[in-house]
Amino acid sequence: MEISLKIVGCWDWYEKPRKEYQIFINNIYLCIVLFVLSNLLLSLIVNLYTEWSDIMSSLEKMADGLPLIASVLIVSYFATKKEILYELVKYINDNFKWRSARGLTNMTMVNSHKTAKNFAFFYTACTIFSVTMYVIMPVVVHLWTKQPLQPWIYTDISYTPFIVLIFLRQCLAQAFVALALGQFSVFFACNSILLCGQLDLLCCCLRNVRYTALLKAGVQHSALSKLYSDIKEDEKHNYLYNKAEMIDSKYHYDEKVIKNIIGVKTDFDIYSSEYDNATSEALRECARVCQVINVYKERFEKFVSPVLVLRVVQVTLYLCTLLYAATLKFDMITVEYLVAVALDIYVYCYFGNQIIIQADRVSTAAYQSAWPAMGARPRRLLLNVLLATLKPVIVRAGGFLPMNLHTFVVV
Repeated sequence: MEISLKIVGCWDWYEKPRKEYQIFINNIYLCIVLFVLSNLLLSLIVNLYTEWSDIMSSLEKMADGLPLIASVLIVSYFATKKEILYELVKYINDNFKWRSARGLTNMTMVNSHKTAKNFAFFYTACTIFSVTMYVIMPVVVHLWTKQPLQPWIYTDISYTPFIVLIFLRQCLAQAFVALALGQFSVFFACNSILLCGQLDLLCCCLRNVRYTALLKAGVQHSALSKLYSDIKEDEKHNYLYNKAEMIDSKYHYDEKVIKNIIGVKTDFDIYSSEYDNATSEALRECARVCQVINVYKERFEKFVSPVLVLRVVQVTLYLCTLLYAATLKFDMITVEYLVAVALDIYVYCYFGNQIIIQADRVSTAAYQSAWPAMGARPRRLLLNVLLATLKPVIVRAGGFLPMNLHTFVVV
């Protein structure tokens, strides 16, 4: 994601500048991006002012200005909050777990990482394709029908050299608009996927918490899998992105660690109190993962919340203008715009809803953690974990509008 964010000025080319020329490049490039976006917006405002007749006849051009305004505000917001953005990414790298605790079933973050990466590539490619078509189609229409380009570039310039320069500015500005809006969607979706991946890991750890204690005490994984293979039924359709496998995670470690964790016991009593201390330690680790998730969710929501409000307002207004245009002239172009704008807001609502769904499954995973076999102390710790998960994990726009599928239907 960094390259795309750097191109649109939302990420410094030199993240930690130590020399003057590095600071200079960061600031100058950001100014260029803001200048190009602001210049096109001002051209549109001047064009509206000079050709204004009434609000309904100018509604289409006013709608064209909404993405420009949103882009300028998004780039400006990222420019002022870059340190918070870097801290957010650093928090993921330092605190997110890559694999679950060793249990009867185990999982890693591989699938959620691949999903986030593939989504970033796919959505960015779609954004670039859309902007390319938006830029090329007016030129094709101009060459085919000899219709003037002036209405599209918001100027009445007739000299060829100036038209070329204005056209290039239009192309560059539209590319910045697409990347600013599109990469924020990618940023939100990818972080939501990784957060869901951590929730998957937490659910897996909770379900296996007693088995983690048994394995730590030297019980063989094969002996556990023969007796408690029904855990696979509990895990069906309970993970969004990661996949749990009934394999011993010792095979993921090096030889030195393997010597310390290979099980030797085949006869055991899962209800024995000798495993309570190890169970308590496993539950504390689950509590730490839960705390990391809650802290990250709060930081993530605080960072994206203002921009989410902006995007919801912008998309709602844009949809209103498109629907009004559809009442006057209903064609495939209007339908395509409606679908594209609806899909834009759907990304935020869908992935926000995914977080809510997986967070709700944590309590179910705790209930399926073989808690009847635990002693009093581990049960109290398990209750504490359950209490910590009672608060819904919801990302809200502006701190009040939940990003879920219900909001999408309302919009």
